[in-house]
Amino acid sequence: MNLPRILFSFLTGLLLSLFLALTFFHLRDFPSPIDRLSLVLVPTLAFGIFLHQTFFSPSAQTRNHQSPVANRQSLLSIPHSPFPTHYSPFSILYSLLSFLPTLALTSAATGFLREVLRTPFGMALFTVVSMTTGTTLGYFLIQRAAQSFRTGFLSKPINLLLALSLPAFLIAVTLSALQFPALFVTEYIRVPQEWLPLFLLTALASIFLSLYIITHYASRITHLLHPFDFAQGKPSSFILHHSPGLYASALFFLIQLVIARALNHPALDHNTVLFESDAGPWMTILASPESAPINRAVHPLSLILIRPLVRLISGPLGEHYALGGMIAVSAVSALCVFMTWLIVKRATNSKTYAFTFAILLGSTATHLLFGALTENYIFGAAALIFFFLLVQKNETRFSFLVPAGLLLFGITITNIVQGLIALFFNKFGFKRLAQYALCVFALGVLLTLAVGILYPKSQTLFFLPNDIAFEFNFANPDNAGVLSDPIRFSDPQSVARKLNVVSRSILLYGIIAPDVIESVSEKPPFPTIDLKTFDVRQKTLAPYRGLSNLPLALWLILLGGAFIMFVKNTRASRHTPLMLGLLGAIGFNLLMHLFYGTELFLYTSYWVYALVLFAALGLSGFAEKTWMQWGLAAIVLAIMLNNYFFVASIFRALDPFYAAFP
Repeated sequence: MNLPRILFSFLTGLLLSLFLALTFFHLRDFPSPIDRLSLVLVPTLAFGIFLHQTFFSPSAQTRNHQSPVANRQSLLSIPHSPFPTHYSPFSILYSLLSFLPTLALTSAATGFLREVLRTPFGMALFTVVSMTTGTTLGYFLIQRAAQSFRTGFLSKPINLLLALSLPAFLIAVTLSALQFPALFVTEYIRVPQEWLPLFLLTALASIFLSLYIITHYASRITHLLHPFDFAQGKPSSFILHHSPGLYASALFFLIQLVIARALNHPALDHNTVLFESDAGPWMTILASPESAPINRAVHPLSLILIRPLVRLISGPLGEHYALGGMIAVSAVSALCVFMTWLIVKRATNSKTYAFTFAILLGSTATHLLFGALTENYIFGAAALIFFFLLVQKNETRFSFLVPAGLLLFGITITNIVQGLIALFFNKFGFKRLAQYALCVFALGVLLTLAVGILYPKSQTLFFLPNDIAFEFNFANPDNAGVLSDPIRFSDPQSVARKLNVVSRSILLYGIIAPDVIESVSEKPPFPTIDLKTFDVRQKTLAPYRGLSNLPLALWLILLGGAFIMFVKNTRASRHTPLMLGLLGAIGFNLLMHLFYGTELFLYTSYWVYALVLFAALGLSGFAEKTWMQWGLAAIVLAIMLNNYFFVASIFRALDPFYAAFP
């Protein structure tokens, strides 16, 4: 007699019976105690017998896996993988630990997509697929996490601390957003009340489907999670080795999605300006079925590079396409975190070090904001990180570099300069570099013509002087104080002010958010708020106050230390070419923005990645030092806390203006 199996079957039956009796059969309305007792116990007995007889004992299944020869029947009933795998005894605890987070995430996803799911049937179908998949895969991931906690990555306290900081950050951001009903309400992440009984019933039913899959197909699932590499004669290690990076990117996807749901509001088209961004129009351009004109020559290929990706997600959502836009930018933001992990992990072979810098990038002020706004900046950042990933791999084939260059050029044409600088310092050769630049330019022109054909009157042409001339309004001295604030070398005050603005924007603001300037104007028909880090009219810069000076000082120490180590090890370090490329990218942006633009925080996505990677590579010689790892963790947590308050301050500032919009 298998007592645990009997208890599990009948306790589950009691739970199901109570749920049905209370939800559908109105247990309290029955006057007779015997009737109430029968209504609960008889179905409990039926459920218990059914579950006990239908599903094999998990422990028996485990024994069958461990000794397939001893049980001939198991060879017929259980598919076996031809790949070498190792099995652990089935654990109800692991199943429960996978079920509960999956239930919470599925509940939140159902609330997020409630307008898309529309009907109870759609909700039930979504729930059973999500719950079964999540609980099943979660079981094996929890199993792996338990092993890691004992002897692997999570056995180090610093890794555990950083890993736990991410769900804590997610909860904190969600609770902060919920304080402002005009931005975020519980209905966004909660199953509608009228669907709740069916949702819970479907979720409970999914448990048994998941248990059946776990106990019958463990070998195949294990093979999918750890595929066998026949060339190496051992399990492929991609998921295993990169699980911390995948975890960090998944958590930042959820964090960005919460921020995106709060910030992307119709008011962005009318009475709200976030650091001079055009998030409202870009949502229509990228996610809506009709699209809209860009008519900015500096983004020549966005309609064929970014829009198809966003529409792939937003298209099935129909009239609620904005949700797809939010999902897309959050996913690309998470991809940036993962690519940062890949670069640092490849450079140092230290999981803790790479995990820390991946979290650092995700926690920066620019990443939290522009990884949530449906704009083109996060896509440009992803393209830049991907390009440096190729450069680090010493990729020289045009078949890879030209498409990567077109991503840079097509999203924002000036970004191709960063790519050329990276190739130059990595000994690409002047002749090949010129050939490469011509290839990207030629294909860029042809694809821009294709955009003009596919989207008539939506995209100006960067190679026409009159079209590109519009961009010079942001560098024209005649527009100083309104659209531009170029440096004037004849005026010492202008030189000092511009160097102060650019150096703060390049080195500080994108990493550690300052106290944001809130500019409110009484424009009809609604009051308008403009959040900024530099007020070009008043010539005032956003300051750092109070405790925000602590992460600022820590970041400057980190960056300064990385630069000192770079200078010291310039000749000896194998990372020198890549670091020179990163420095060149930062220097290019510094020089360009001495003349171009006013609210430079808008462009920080195009160099914050370079600062983070430069710091990581510069200090890579200390990657395995315990003092360095704990010091980095302290800096990352301080920056995360500071930028949490930055996000919360944006929520607080926007709430009355979002509420005023009809």
